[in-house]
Amino acid sequence: MNQVKIGRFIAEMRRRQNLTQREFADILGISDKTVSKWECGNGMPELSFMQPICNILQIDLNELFSGEKLTDADYKKKAEENMMALIKEAESGKRNIVGGEVLGCADNVKLNASEAHRTNMEFWSTIGSEFLGVTALPSWGAFVPSEDRLKILGDLSEKRVLEIGCGNGRSLKYVADRGAAELWGLDISASQIERTKNFLKAQGIDAKLVCSPMEDECGLPTDYFDLVYSVFGIGWTTDLDKTFRRIHSYLKKDGTFVFGWSHPIHKCVSVEKGRLIFTNSYFNEEWYCADMRDKKIMLSNRMLSTYINALADNGFVLERLIEETDREKAQASDNDFGRKAMMLPTVFAIRARKL
Repeated sequence: MNQVKIGRFIAEMRRRQNLTQREFADILGISDKTVSKWECGNGMPELSFMQPICNILQIDLNELFSGEKLTDADYKKKAEENMMALIKEAESGKRNIVGGEVLGCADNVKLNASEAHRTNMEFWSTIGSEFLGVTALPSWGAFVPSEDRLKILGDLSEKRVLEIGCGNGRSLKYVADRGAAELWGLDISASQIERTKNFLKAQGIDAKLVCSPMEDECGLPTDYFDLVYSVFGIGWTTDLDKTFRRIHSYLKKDGTFVFGWSHPIHKCVSVEKGRLIFTNSYFNEEWYCADMRDKKIMLSNRMLSTYINALADNGFVLERLIEETDREKAQASDNDFGRKAMMLPTVFAIRARKL
């Protein structure tokens, strides 16, 4: 649906009723800022407001969704178009949970790796950390037991370590503080690499940093690392098999690969009026593009079996799968995300070994 057109139509019909934005808002029991947002095309009225809006503006729902007054000849055609648009919107609305954020509009897209890299690099170079927050060791994610408790990285003393998606460098400091002998970091965003460099320099920590998509050949040494790990990085790959093959090549024989990501079941379930509602199919692995303020991201909701099978296909053996919730943290949160974490895993972490 054309939100801008609908917004202009609401404004036009409001003025025909000789109502100011404030008067219109007062009748609906909302703020005039919300009305202004609709009329500027920056959002749509919630479902519960649509019929009252029509009653006040003396239009019907089909005209509201069309953004114009309709003749009898136009009515059936517009009704069918609006129905298809509503179905598409309902479908796209099922794919817009990232971390703890419920996003706005999300549309299915055909994967173009170069476009995905550009889109996601721009996001992480600008508002990514601000919008989604930053997850760094010892945390594996919201409401998950910490690394200090899980200990899935193992003994880090004298280890050569590579982080995929090094972000701001906090996780590299964590492994350095636990005795890692050599630190490497990889990230798609030059801005993130610069943040990592500045942070580690201030801490007196040396690290070799590489800016590249994780799927690409980027000059990292092969058969070299004792440990490769990633905290909320792997899910951004455009090619899971290629990424796992590269990580396998970086590791020594019997080297360890550990990564965590948002649990697929978490992305299928929303909290509505205190209840958990399935809003997406677990089996849906389509790529989608979602709006994040004035930026976009491109992601795919992969099944847990997709990650596990890709590990097996690329020379790894699974040693441990974490699907735990720190119930004490979840109970103390007093929000929908925490209540959801009491019922299902929101994050998973995997420890695998190179054969």
